[in-house]
Formats: sequence, structure tokens, C-alpha cells
Amino acid sequence: MRRLTIYGLVLSITFSCNQNSKKGTELGDNQQIMVDILSKQPFSPLIEGEVLIKDDAFGDIIELTGVQHSVNRIFKVGEIEMIADDSLFIVKNQNDGNYFMVFSLPDFRFVKSFGRMGRGPLEFQFPSFVKSNDDRAYSYVYEWRGNKLWMLDKNLEIKELGIIIPKDDKVLFDKQFYSLSDSNYYYVASTKQGKAVFHLQFYPDSLTDRLFYNLSFSKEHRNWASYIGDFGVNKEKKRMVYAYKNFKRLIFVNTESKETRTLIFDEEEGKKKDVINMLGPDNVTHYWGMSAQNNYVYVLYSGRTPIVVSEELRKGPGYIYVEQFDWNGNPVHKYRLDHWGFFCVSKDEKTIYLASITEEQPFLCYDIPKDN
Repeated sequence: MRRLTIYGLVLSITFSCNQNSKKGTELGDNQQIMVDILSKQPFSPLIEGEVLIKDDAFGDIIELTGVQHSVNRIFKVGEIEMIADDSLFIVKNQNDGNYFMVFSLPDFRFVKSFGRMGRGPLEFQFPSFVKSNDDRAYSYVYEWRGNKLWMLDKNLEIKELGIIIPKDDKVLFDKQFYSLSDSNYYYVASTKQGKAVFHLQFYPDSLTDRLFYNLSFSKEHRNWASYIGDFGVNKEKKRMVYAYKNFKRLIFVNTESKETRTLIFDEEEGKKKDVINMLGPDNVTHYWGMSAQNNYVYVLYSGRTPIVVSEELRKGPGYIYVEQFDWNGNPVHKYRLDHWGFFCVSKDEKTIYLASITEEQPFLCYDIPKDN
């Protein structure tokens, strides 16, 4: 009965809102109350278990054609990271002695470059973006040298947080962080058996650093290289996700109950077991990039070996896939982009941005179809 009542109210509100929108008026008090109630409805539960699925679970592959954008800042695309936040496009990529560049959107006008490369104060050697829920920041930055966390604030200034990650026996350079707050983090790191998620919390006079979830799953693969992948968290929906590079599988975890849903596709996976072979160019690359947004998680997918991709790129711009999932691990859509490169999805989830590794002007935009 409660569901029917809410459904009826929604219909009523929808009709009333449509009428009001024609008159140019704002939501009435009762309408706003109902919108607030609906916005606080709990996210649907995660269905536990391992799920064997086929690639056709996405339906037909949607082919997208990119629109190239010129920038007056020439640089070579390396291990690039990108954030598309409202009117700014923030890029981590080496350029003229700096690590970071900012462009305006939608015109890609160059704004500034910052983050000097080096070993001195306020200089960086191995920075990476850390997604944050902090309204004061576009992102946090993790710097492998010194094992520190920084804030990229709304003035596009990098400020040291005074937080030093505790040293341990984990491999430092491959940590992936997500910031719940400036004192509360999830991160993925290598372990003796492979990979795991850890929960790090800072207090005024202490800290805790606990194993949260083990990402290793095979007795035949007991090394960090086997479990390389990409990590994302949705604080609001209480979910985290990990997509594996060497296996076509993803794990979705409820961050409160630790209930887990594992998606396993039917491709033959992970035959090579030692570190050298797992990192070899003849090993199939599955997932190797993620953009975790509020409504969906988007994952870059190859499905070929680096050798095959290199041959394709000798002949043209290549191609890459983006797979879209909801936060309960349900496949939504699969897109085929007409260039190979690195990607991110805009905050409003309307646009896919790609940095092509073959183009002199590397930035391309792909509109996500409006029916999604």
C-alpha cells in the first residue's frame, strides 16, 4: 500500500510540476517535501553472489563518434588522469616541467599549469588524483614520494594536508585512494598474496589502518601483478567497486555490510600466473581505467593484448570500449569509442572525455545518449 501511495503522489507531483513549469513557477511546499522524501529513499539492496554473465548482457554495442577539440598547449599524452568538474577540465600529465593543467569547458581554453616536477618543497614526482567528497576541493592528490596526501582546492592551489600515510610492507607506488573526508580513506594496495582494500582513519592523536576487503581470489595467482585493476567508491550509495585488468571480472561491495556481488564474464581468463608473464604484452588487457560517478560507474575495456593494440595504432586511431554499470553491478550499456586512449566521464554524466594517444590535439568528447 505504501508503494502505491508514493507512486500516486509521484504521478500527482509530476503532473503538478509539469503544470507549474508551464507557468514558470517554483515547486510548492508539498511538492518540495515529497521530492525530499523520495531523494532520501534507500538505495536498492545489493544481491550477493558470483554471477556468470555474457557480453550480450549490455545489449547492442553503442558506437560513438568523438568531437575533437583544439588546445593551444601541445603535449604528449602519457599516463594521463582527468577530472571534468562543471566548467573545468583538470589534467594530470607531464608538461613543461609541471604535472597539472587546467582547461575551461566547453571551449578547452587553457587556464593554468602548476605542480612543479622535482624533489623540493611543493614539488612532485609521482602524483595521482584522489576522488573526494570535500566541497572545498576538486580533488585530493596522493604523492608517492614521501607518501603524502594533498588537496587541490577550489582556487586551483595544491595545499599540503599534513597527512603522511603510515609506512608498511605494502607496495607504495600502486596505492589507489578514495577520500570519504580529510581524515577517512579507503585505499587499494598490494599485499603478499595480491591486492586488498584497506580502511585508513586519522584521529587527533592516533590512526587505524585495517584490512577491509581481500581482492585476491585464486590460489594459483599469488602476486600483486595478477590483481592490478581500478578502484571506485560511492559514499552516498555505500558501494565500492574493483575492476580487474587481467580478468574480466568486477567486484561490487556494500561498504556497510560487506555483502559482495562478483561479475564474471565468460572469456577465458588469467592463464599466466607469475609476475613477469602477467605484465607481458601478450597477455589480454581487460579493464584498465574507471570513472566512478554518482549514478553509474564507467570502466574502460580493451579485450585485446597490447601487441594487438599496437598493431592497430600503427594503422589508425584505434578504438576502445566503455562499459557502464549501476552501483549494484548490473550491466547498463557498452559504448565503442572511435579512438584509443585514456578517459573520464563528466560530473553530470552527459559526456565521455577521451585523451587520444595518437592525435596531436588529443582531447575528444563523446555525448552519452540521452536515453541513459
